[in-house]
Amino acid sequence: MNTHSDRLLQVIDIARSAGNTAKKFFCSPELKKSFKSKCDLVSEADITVEKMLLESLKTVDDIDFLSEEFNPKTLLSKPCWIVDPIDGTTNFVAGIAPFAISIAHYDGSKVDLAVCFLPVTDEMFCAEADRGAWLNGEKISVNSEDTAINCVGATGFADITQHGGTGTLPVFCSMVQKTRAMRRLGSAVTDLVYTACGKFAFFYEAGLSPWDVAAGSLIVKEAGGIVTEFSGGENYILGKTIIASNPKMYDFVKNEIINSLSKNCF
Repeated sequence: MNTHSDRLLQVIDIARSAGNTAKKFFCSPELKKSFKSKCDLVSEADITVEKMLLESLKTVDDIDFLSEEFNPKTLLSKPCWIVDPIDGTTNFVAGIAPFAISIAHYDGSKVDLAVCFLPVTDEMFCAEADRGAWLNGEKISVNSEDTAINCVGATGFADITQHGGTGTLPVFCSMVQKTRAMRRLGSAVTDLVYTACGKFAFFYEAGLSPWDVAAGSLIVKEAGGIVTEFSGGENYILGKTIIASNPKMYDFVKNEIINSLSKNCF
């Protein structure tokens, strides 16, 4: 039985409204966009959706706001909303799905509420601490695959495209030979929630920011998954690296990352 709190229901409505607005810009030849840096795109849709979220979420809980386009200097030292108005902007600007709306409520020490909405496929993922994870009103769980060659995994290359120092190509080189398939969707939020509902057995990436992982990580954990940094630590929201996995594949993923990076085989 669905047992969402009133607060979560409010945030779900806000995410759906934001997603509907984003869809109005999607595939539009008139979409205005620019580069924030050599690698990072921003579109008028990002700005419009973010303003909507800022105004709407303050009616639920009037706290600080940490997002890719707004107030990025806020640190997780007190309660805040952690938001990505459009995760997968490069996909979005190119007219490619998936992209996602991501909203997390941080209570000052941990994320206790998460909503991730994929507008094109109308997939609404949500979770609250200790209350499970859900997709369109149905409870979800990570898959139970325990053999690498039977797994479909996911990754991204933020560390490479943003010229980070981790360099995960050696990990991919190893993973793609040992698993059934590796996917790169271009949206870390989508990778996380698809791990939560069992489509992927695991996801890993380096070079990410809090708004990329805050909501999706709670959904994975509430779906029975394990979420850590590459090292196994718990600082994945600020720590720039993340593993999200079903429990049976976690050790494999962590060991592949550590061994591949130490060998520098690529």
